[in-house]
Amino acid sequence: KRIDQPQRITPELVTTKNEENDSQLTNGTAETNSRSETTEDDTIKNVPEEKDEWTDLLGSGAIMKKVIVEGKSNTRPQRQEKCVINYTCFLEDKTVVDSAENFELHLGESDVISGLDVSLGLMNVGEKCRLKIEPRLAFGKKGLSPNIPPDAVLMYDVELVSVQPEDDIETLNIQQRKSFGNQKRERGNWWYSRGDNNIAIQCYRRALDYLDEVEGGITSISENKTNEVTDADLQSLLEDRISVYNNMAAAQIKMEMYDAALTSLQIVLRCQPNNVKAHFRKAKVYMGKNDLPAAMKCLQKAKELAPNDAEIQKEINAVAKILEKQKVSERELARRMFSPPKKTDKNDRKKNEGRNNLGLWATIGATVAVGIAGVMAYRFKYA
Repeated sequence: KRIDQPQRITPELVTTKNEENDSQLTNGTAETNSRSETTEDDTIKNVPEEKDEWTDLLGSGAIMKKVIVEGKSNTRPQRQEKCVINYTCFLEDKTVVDSAENFELHLGESDVISGLDVSLGLMNVGEKCRLKIEPRLAFGKKGLSPNIPPDAVLMYDVELVSVQPEDDIETLNIQQRKSFGNQKRERGNWWYSRGDNNIAIQCYRRALDYLDEVEGGITSISENKTNEVTDADLQSLLEDRISVYNNMAAAQIKMEMYDAALTSLQIVLRCQPNNVKAHFRKAKVYMGKNDLPAAMKCLQKAKELAPNDAEIQKEINAVAKILEKQKVSERELARRMFSPPKKTDKNDRKKNEGRNNLGLWATIGATVAVGIAGVMAYRFKYA
């Protein structure tokens, strides 16, 4: 039967059958937009006896691990190797929020949440374990709507099914490269949407490994036959690559990596001179570098390409106001620097001198009066 409400599970190890495409189950790999179909009979039967010992993997309590089934010794995966796992994710109250079987990921490439990524690097093939992951290494203060609330501690039952060597990109055909590259790009977009810009940049750079040109060219392999890559294939790959650079620039701007962002945008504009987003983001770079005239030039180009874009017009108005204020300040400064000193009228000077002299004589008179009063008082006392 289909689960319309969150499922409750027992503390024992749980695995469920995923009757839908694994890509629909995205906890730790993308948004949890759909719920898996499970039945009451899907809960594990004949669960092996659990051990009571919990291991603190990082020494800070952020990731706790309990081994349920030992794996094969010395078979831990290495960075970028492909891992195949079965997992069930649930909250501390045993509410299942995600699960998948034979899910593939590349270790160390932010394909899953940090806590799970770290834990998989410390598992052996065939191992089954339970993990307890604190929010800062899971979905943090934002959570993941609708199933994972903010600051949620996550529990995972994980089985490391197999480990395979990382892909040799140069041996992949163009369809494979597009597929893998766009998966990394989409993952970068997901991290960017959560404000994790540093991780997003890492994902974008990995996407470019698949989408950039390789030495010797690209082949299209089908049924053990190598075919020539068409211009349309290369154009499609180029457009995907440009999209990655454009998105990466947005994350770099958020990180205030202005020089790196400018380099990314220049690559985009060399291939697509009329890319509106690239011109707009280039303006943001110059604004960050406080080069407002250059920013205005980029915004005007973007406005020319997209005359009805309200966001571009809003930025143009904002930059124009700042430039006008700067001009006013510069004119005032120039006036002060180059204007001759103000002449004082002779009559005003005489009046000022008279006031000053009057004040001086008043002070002297007061001092003399005080002195005389003191002498008179002394004589009166001892008279």
